[in-house]
Order: sequence, then C-alpha cells, then structure tokens
Amino acid sequence: MYDQPLVGQKRPSALRDVPAVVWVLTAVIVVLAVVIGFLVADSNGADDAASSGAASHSQPAGDQSDDKSGESAQAAPATPAAPGTNFDEPNGDPKLYGPAGTISSNEDIDKVHRRADNDPFARGAVDAPVVISEFSDFECPFCSRFHNQTAPALIADYVDKGLVRIEWNDFPVNGPHAIDGAKAGRAAAAQGKFAEFQKAAFAASADVDGHPNFGMEDYVRFAEEAGIEDIERFRQEAGDDTYTQVVEDARDYAASLGITGTPSFVVGSQFVSGAQPEDVFRQVIEEELSRDA
Repeated sequence: MYDQPLVGQKRPSALRDVPAVVWVLTAVIVVLAVVIGFLVADSNGADDAASSGAASHSQPAGDQSDDKSGESAQAAPATPAAPGTNFDEPNGDPKLYGPAGTISSNEDIDKVHRRADNDPFARGAVDAPVVISEFSDFECPFCSRFHNQTAPALIADYVDKGLVRIEWNDFPVNGPHAIDGAKAGRAAAAQGKFAEFQKAAFAASADVDGHPNFGMEDYVRFAEEAGIEDIERFRQEAGDDTYTQVVEDARDYAASLGITGTPSFVVGSQFVSGAQPEDVFRQVIEEELSRDA
C-alpha cells in the first residue's frame, strides 16, 4: 500500500510488472460483463413493456375514465325485494296462535312468522318478503303508542304495498284486564274484524296514562265502531270461556320465546323491543328487504 500522494506528485506504478496474459484475461472479462449487462437490460425493458400493456387493459382502481359526470365507479344497488300479491281475507280460525314450525334455537327465528292463509290476526300479503310478528296487549300504553304513532305510516308505506306483513300475537301481561282484552280481540276476529277492533281499541287509549282498564262495555263499543254485525255473539264470546284457554296458551308461547314485555317485535330475522321511533322500524325493515332481495 502507498500513502495518499500529495497533489501534483506521482506515486510509483505497481502495475508495470503485471504479465501480459493477465491483461488479456481482464479485457475479456470486461467485454463479457458489458455484453451480459446489455442483454439483462434489454430483457427487463421487454418485461416492463409487457407489464404496462397488461395493466392498460385492467379495470382502473379509481375513476379514471373519460366520463366527466363526476360519478364514482360503484356497485349497482341491490334489486329491491319483490312485493307480495296474496292479500287474502282475514276470515281464518280465531283460535290461531303459535309459530309456523318448531323453534329450538335462534336459527329458527323465521318460524316465528306464521304466514298462515286467511290469518285473522294478520295484515298484509301472506307472501310479503318481510313479516313483523308483534307481541302485544290491549292494556299496554306503549303498544297504544306504537299503533297510534308508528304503525299507520308503516302500513301505508310497506304493508299496503305488499312489502311487509304484520302478525299479531297475544301477550296479555298488563294488569287484570289484559286477558279479557285478548278474548275480546279474538271474538272480533271470529267475525273477520280484528284489525278494525284493534284500531278502535288503541285509538281509545291514545290519551290515557297507564293501563286503560277497559271493560265489557268498552269492548262492545269498539266492536260497533269496527262494524261487527253480530254484537250479541261478540258479547257472549268475549265474556265466556270460548277463548280463555287459547289466550293463555298464546301468552305462554310468547314467554317461551324469551319475550318479557310489550310491545315486542320480530322483524324478519331481527328482534325489536319496545315502541321504538318510526325510523328504527324503517331501518330494520329496509335491512330485511335488502337481505331478502
């Protein structure tokens, strides 16, 4: 090794005694390195061109089209669920209650919805894409709130259009008059007027604080408002034990599902507890309609 020379000075050459053959071999190696480097560069250029060509035919990650509308590339919205068309008459068995099939786990939640033909306690098309199973009580003030403040808009926007079906289930747990109210509802259903009786009863409790404590004369008045023709038959069936056992069975069925209060709802595959605001029901309904689409 030699020390770094000062500027303007020369250091002795260490290369002058190198044999000629070494110079030849060195020259050959340099030439080969240049050739190999050229070939590798050319190959990489070809690969880059091929990659660029493939990418030019792929879908762009963002909105890179010539469309100037400002719309971003998004998936098309899901096709809306087809509305039901089978609006049957509510003239079926007034002792109807329970699920469509055996319920043994949460996986069977859809079986809560009866979808029975001519169900006297249902409103809406039997083949509607979404069913709301309501567990309710004529003595329940929050049930009254739902029926007076929320249900009318849902019926107009979904039920009457075949998108939703609402099925009533007795859950008479609010005070000593609850069983009698459920029996009166079934006496109205026996003459095909449950929905009308329901509307009259909840309208009467709209401004009542707490349980309305309806009695037989109240039920008869609701029956008359509902357009029930045979009032004497209604009075008898609402007052005797014609529907006592089925009302108690319906109450026990609801309790077996784990329902503890009113109103409670199974909306499609989702549980909704209480008289929630209208927008909550709309959100759940829309989710279920999208799931069914």
